[in-house]
Amino acid sequence: MEEKLDNKLLTLYSEVRSEPVKWLWYPYIAIGKITLLQGDPGDGKSTMMMNLIAEISKGGASPDGRAFGRPRRVIYQCSEDGVADTIKPRLEKSCADCSNVAFINEEIYSGLTLDDERIRDAIISFRPSLVIIDPLQAYIGNGSDLQIAGKSRKLMSRLGLWASMYDVAVVLIGHMNKKTGGKELYRGLGSIDVMAAARSVLQVERTEKNPSVRMVKQIKNSLGPSDSEFYFEITKETGFRWLESEADEEEYKKEEPLRIQALEDIKEITDIPIFQTKLERAAYLMKCYLEQGDMASTDIYQKLSQAGIGHKTAEDARKLLGIKCYRKMRRWYWSLPRTKEILNNE
Repeated sequence: MEEKLDNKLLTLYSEVRSEPVKWLWYPYIAIGKITLLQGDPGDGKSTMMMNLIAEISKGGASPDGRAFGRPRRVIYQCSEDGVADTIKPRLEKSCADCSNVAFINEEIYSGLTLDDERIRDAIISFRPSLVIIDPLQAYIGNGSDLQIAGKSRKLMSRLGLWASMYDVAVVLIGHMNKKTGGKELYRGLGSIDVMAAARSVLQVERTEKNPSVRMVKQIKNSLGPSDSEFYFEITKETGFRWLESEADEEEYKKEEPLRIQALEDIKEITDIPIFQTKLERAAYLMKCYLEQGDMASTDIYQKLSQAGIGHKTAEDARKLLGIKCYRKMRRWYWSLPRTKEILNNE
């Protein structure tokens, strides 16, 4: 027979109800927890998160094709890029629903820090599913030092408490130090307590073969198994895009003739050429559909899905073609850029 405790000092685990971990993006970003995204300056950490924000804000999908479900709200707090000339254009280019993305105006509320009550107030008021602080080092405050274990532990503990209390995922974007060798967990700027507070740590780094390609690997996961690496590319020609693995492309080439026949049997587009990659094929089909007029994005996704094209590749093709997005009657529509717009971009 269990004995109940009369005082408030102790709680029996028998009185605690077990709950599963809730994920915004399994197994990388958990709801109610802190995730750290680290990398060297200029490696594309913020650009990567900007594309995730866009998908989350409109109820899209993660890089590995997992649906985020309903559109969710995001607070993106960034001190390094201009709101009007950099962040907003990037969000628009990614077709984000900007009505679901907010920030605390630091021109009015200056001196914002990680443990600032104004962050807590913003979470209560806006009810986001995700809060991003970019970069972590810009919001530590004059009275805090991430190098000092006691202070950094207190700072991270308070932020983690807010994440848990208000059911919000918190992603801290941080730069790495210049140390080489040793454990990767020790390359983050600041005390190891910052790493300890994060339940998941993601690291962005350039690949040796191609500096325009970045690899993202999970170097810590306290809540589940670490998943495989994923990749993205940033170039002047195509901008940002998630990359398919080489194995996926090889498998795609083998199945391409069968997919063409199946598509010709059910679609209005015939005489489809054989392409080397999914991206080329997705861009070709998307252009064929949109030359007939603007279409709802959900309809295009459905058509491309029947052709063996996933959500991630469809998004890459949209960016490659410079397709415009607009909202009408609660639905997102896509349209091909006009000839003048194409000439101006060139």
